[in-house]
Amino acid sequence: MVSLTSSHAGTVRRLGLGAAAALAAVVLIAAPTARAHSGVQSTSPRAGAVVKALPATITITFGDRLMGVTGVRVLDARGVNHTASARLDPRNAARVVVRTTAPVAGAYRVMWTVRSEDGHSASGTFGFRARGA
Repeated sequence: MVSLTSSHAGTVRRLGLGAAAALAAVVLIAAPTARAHSGVQSTSPRAGAVVKALPATITITFGDRLMGVTGVRVLDARGVNHTASARLDPRNAARVVVRTTAPVAGAYRVMWTVRSEDGHSASGTFGFRARGA
């Protein structure tokens, strides 16, 4: 039989509490987040697509509702911004509608930043090519 003195019992308790705290930290770090940030489900035009001309409207559809559009830029290969406006679709709060300006043939990069329903910002890019006006 092993007997513990009061100082040994305190050490065992401290080790037990430390082990429990370490286990809790591992569980919290390894556990998936309760609410993931909204991710892009689709774009129109599709990422990597070749389209006839720069469309008058570009849409970005997300998996969850959004609180707002922080910024969108539709840049051509020279870095010229062809964004006229960007807003949430009033019929679908998970969709951003982007109106574009004068079409130019070439590569386009769409850079977006939105605020998810959980209040966090999310951003990303996708590209496509337009063959002509």
